[in-house]
Amino acid sequence: MSAIGLTGGGLALYAAANHYGISVADIINPPKREAIDLSKLEIPKPPDNDNEHPFMKRSWFFRAMFVLKRAVYLVAIFTPFAAVSMYLAVMPDDKLRTYWLNMMVTTLETAGCSFMKFGQWLSMRPDLLPQDVIEALARLRNDAPSHDFAHTRRAIKDSFGKEIEEIFEVFEETPVASGTIAQVHRAVLRPEHVQEGGSREVAVKVRHPHVIKESYIDTRLLFDALDIVGTVLQLSSPFDKDSFNRALQRQVDLQWEAYNLQLFNWNFKGEEFIKFPRVASHLVSQSVLTETWVNGKVVQDIFCEVGENFIAIEHKAEATLKKFSDTVMAHKKKLAKVVFDMNMKMFLRDNYVHGDLHGGNLMAADDGTLAVFDAGLTTALKADIAEPFGYFLHAICTGSTDKVVDKLILFNEVPREKIDVPAFREDVRKRMGIYVGDDGMHSPAGGAINMGELIGCILNSMQVHKMRLRGDVAVTMMTMAISESLIRQLDPEFDVVKNALPYFVRFRSWKLGDTDLKNEVWKEEKAALNGGLPIGEEAEEKRKRQITSYDAVPAQA
Repeated sequence: MSAIGLTGGGLALYAAANHYGISVADIINPPKREAIDLSKLEIPKPPDNDNEHPFMKRSWFFRAMFVLKRAVYLVAIFTPFAAVSMYLAVMPDDKLRTYWLNMMVTTLETAGCSFMKFGQWLSMRPDLLPQDVIEALARLRNDAPSHDFAHTRRAIKDSFGKEIEEIFEVFEETPVASGTIAQVHRAVLRPEHVQEGGSREVAVKVRHPHVIKESYIDTRLLFDALDIVGTVLQLSSPFDKDSFNRALQRQVDLQWEAYNLQLFNWNFKGEEFIKFPRVASHLVSQSVLTETWVNGKVVQDIFCEVGENFIAIEHKAEATLKKFSDTVMAHKKKLAKVVFDMNMKMFLRDNYVHGDLHGGNLMAADDGTLAVFDAGLTTALKADIAEPFGYFLHAICTGSTDKVVDKLILFNEVPREKIDVPAFREDVRKRMGIYVGDDGMHSPAGGAINMGELIGCILNSMQVHKMRLRGDVAVTMMTMAISESLIRQLDPEFDVVKNALPYFVRFRSWKLGDTDLKNEVWKEEKAALNGGLPIGEEAEEKRKRQITSYDAVPAQA
């Protein structure tokens, strides 16, 4: 690069930084955040045991018999649904399809928590499934079956050695919500059980009695069934099933969720519009979790008001938006920005990501913040892959096919000699060309790149070429796709790629040479650094922790 080019680039960078009140030093060498002192956490990290399921301590005969009985049970559950599905495929009928949709939800609920979780993930992928299927599966996010109060009472007594009345002044017997793993009761603590600085009004999460048995082998059986389908279609699973299964099993122990909530509270300490419930550390066990109560509206209910399918919203925007006020739409757009900011910090700054960010686990709180719940499933990339994965994300955002392929091969657990690399590279190039334009920043039509569809398409290519992602990368990529879908449901016009690039500069100190962008586009992104960097009166204090400054989130009408 010439001296003139270097001088010009330096002046452009200085001008952009000066315009937004950001020092060049902060861009070139961002300040480090305060390190987490794990010894100060009230709830220590639970023993991992490689996410070992309790059944692994039982005899091999018990496990073999259990797997056999469970497999027979699931075959019995799914056979009627499969039969109706095949008939519907041959003889389409509107009334039968309505019956089939209800049957699908009932079958997944009857099959248990692992299958319900799978249905929840599918419900966040409107780019893969028809609208009516998405709407049906969405019921799994908020309306999971609840257990009886007798089990709740027994779980609390077994966990803390006291009756409910000895700990809580008020305890609502009817749960306010029930998820795939546990249900939540609203309660008020007795004064003697309130921790310093804590709240008396709490949410008490109690694990369902059937979760232990349903989480042992179901995910493995599910993937085996998908493999059978894949064999017929000459495809293979792109995931390491064992690693993926172990990651899901961690949700069974609510101590892990308590630990995760502590870390998220630490990572987002000082944020104005992102918060996580505080845990009552003395009232936590493997089956019970007590945390602060939050008043607000579940995000799921907010974007349901304008339809689940963001593609449908785009096509019918004029007719739909007339039904809602500008204030509500502004609120949704602001929520999308907050969710996106939180995701980028989890991925790029903390390498500790909430793995279940669907609309049912987020709440637009009455105080104007975004509250995040259900932190049982998290993903953190191992040290050897965290930095390469950051470059993979950046390559996705800038449409660099060769870099995407190189990183996918690195993340793949199938020996390289068994992969036809040139064929895989060409396949990925063609697929990315469908979603990414020549500038690497927009779709071929000039709009925002649909990252969820692009990631799904890339995973499909790995299936075709019989590759397999390592478990931590697989969970992380699925989390990315779900999060991007959630953001676009809140704001169909949100440009994930354009908004992501400043975060790479901020948290990874990447420069023009790290990208395939043209100088003009790169300068625009440099000038947009305030999309991720703190500005305003409290900029200096926030800069120490690299906390984003937002305009106030408008209250919902």
